[in-house]
Formats: sequence, structure tokens, C-alpha cells
Amino acid sequence: MEIRTFADFWAYYENDLTEYLSAPHTRIGLMKLMPAEGDAFLTNHRRPILTVMEDTTPGVHDTLIAACDRYRYQQLGCATYHDNCTDNLEAALKAIGFVVPETPCPLNLFQNTPVVENGEIDYRPPVSKANQYIKLRCEMDLIIVFSACPQDMLNTNGTAGPTDAHFEISD
Repeated sequence: MEIRTFADFWAYYENDLTEYLSAPHTRIGLMKLMPAEGDAFLTNHRRPILTVMEDTTPGVHDTLIAACDRYRYQQLGCATYHDNCTDNLEAALKAIGFVVPETPCPLNLFQNTPVVENGEIDYRPPVSKANQYIKLRCEMDLIIVFSACPQDMLNTNGTAGPTDAHFEISD
């Protein structure tokens, strides 16, 4: 799988959608904020779900930030509906006949939100460049959803704003 833009990314075990890629379980299982090549993301049942096979970026991806939703945009001062990753996830799953009761914390591919002084989180532009990618190997049968993040009220997507997301699936 190859993705070349900032994207909220979810992976669910196809046979049981209550088991899914879990950023918090991955962080504690690996004792680091982001897996490197050869490391596996874990599910909320602490099983490997995806392994990082290759990462041509500087390795900056976010495992801390929740998916945007209507409540986040309201906090940011948006008075009307704003596209958001949570609604995109729900719509994608509904289109294939699935419903999940809540939105798990996503893996935010290419998002640059470092922990800085005093433990604060900073939203910074992505450091990945065009044609850089991360290649992930599925460790179980999965339903994968990603949303090209529509965030345009913070610096999350840099000055260019949201862009399309691209991916490839291969054997």
C-alpha cells in the first residue's frame, strides 16, 4: 500500500470489526511513538495487523491526534458543516455495509505533530515530499479506510491545504 499525502488511516480485522489498528496499543507495544521499517502496528487485541516494509519519508507520521469531526470544527469556530475524517470513515464503511460504534484513533500518515517543549503538541506542515511513500504489509485480512484529511483551519496540511490521497494495493 502506498499513500502520498496526509491521510487518516484505519484498518479493521475483516472477521471482527471490534478488532482494529490501535495507535495506543502500538505505542506501548513498541515503546515508541511511531513504528520503523520492520516494526508492526498492533490491534486493540495486541496482535500484529500491519508491518512497515518500507518508508521513503523521514518517518514522520502521527499516532497521537484523534480524527477530525464536527465537534473539532465547532471548537475551531466553524459555524457550518465542514467535511471531516470521522464522517468520511462512517460513509466509507456504510457504503460496504458496515457500521462501527465509534471512531478509533487513526494512524495519521505523513502528519507532522511533534511533542515540543513542556509536553505540548504542535501542528506543523508535513515533512514528506512528493513521491515519498510508506509500504505496509497486511498481517491479517483487513478492511482499510483512509481519508485525505480536509483540515484547512490549522497548519496540519501545510500552506497548500488538503490534497488528494493516493494508494496502491498489490499482492
